[in-house]
Amino acid sequence: MFSLFSLPVFANLQQFQSNWEESKWVVDATPKHCSLTHRIPRFGRVRFEQHSGQRLKFSLFADQPPVREQQAQIQSEAPPWKHQEVQRDLGSFRLKEGKTPLSIPRDQALRLYYELEQGMQPTIEFDDWGDGRDKVRVTLMPVRFREALPKFLECTAGLHYLDFEPRAEKRVFFSTNSASLSRKARRILEDIARDYRKKPDFRIVLGGHADERGDPDFNMALSHKRAGMVARYLRSRGVPAKSIESRYFGESQPEVEQSNDRAWAKNRRVTVWIANR
Repeated sequence: MFSLFSLPVFANLQQFQSNWEESKWVVDATPKHCSLTHRIPRFGRVRFEQHSGQRLKFSLFADQPPVREQQAQIQSEAPPWKHQEVQRDLGSFRLKEGKTPLSIPRDQALRLYYELEQGMQPTIEFDDWGDGRDKVRVTLMPVRFREALPKFLECTAGLHYLDFEPRAEKRVFFSTNSASLSRKARRILEDIARDYRKKPDFRIVLGGHADERGDPDFNMALSHKRAGMVARYLRSRGVPAKSIESRYFGESQPEVEQSNDRAWAKNRRVTVWIANR
């Protein structure tokens, strides 16, 4: 009798998670990007990732993309071997249409990261993407998470770090040993200045770079000149100096990790980050 009355409850729940034996977290490490991915059978995968010059984020990828937006609740639950721990509410997030329905910025991504590191099971719960009658629970297994952490942390330690979250990013490029702005670079900067004049609710952070050729001191000075030229052009188009910040990297942060003409052309640049005030 008990099981007969219990069946409808469990029939309305779709549970997706890896089993303990097959659960794993896979690190992909490159000089510009680090990721830590967990496969969830029959559903998709989740990933912590960080690109050079950006902050950590967490994303949910679905093999069967949702066709409508809705809210998802994230909780952290104790696995059977940590029964003394209590469930924690990690917040409500918007699920979007498409193959990446959930993308969580740094602060909330770190919370999920810490929960897994402590052996907890973060669970994402939402209505099914069909008629919405069932509940869907996607659980992240902490099994082997700690085993993957050293390689992931080693990778992220080598990335260029920004102390702000960019809204957008543009690049302007330069000729060899030059700080002169090309016609294409001026068009890019004019668009940025026009956006600022329309709605001055952001600041601009410039990062000057050089390619690997030449003396490090010369390259650092050249990156100063390039960022300075971009700043002067933006000021001439109505962006006040107080809204522009410049940083300089010489050859230390190449866009392309190769030694050829194509790589050098990509590395002679100023990165223009649009950031909140």
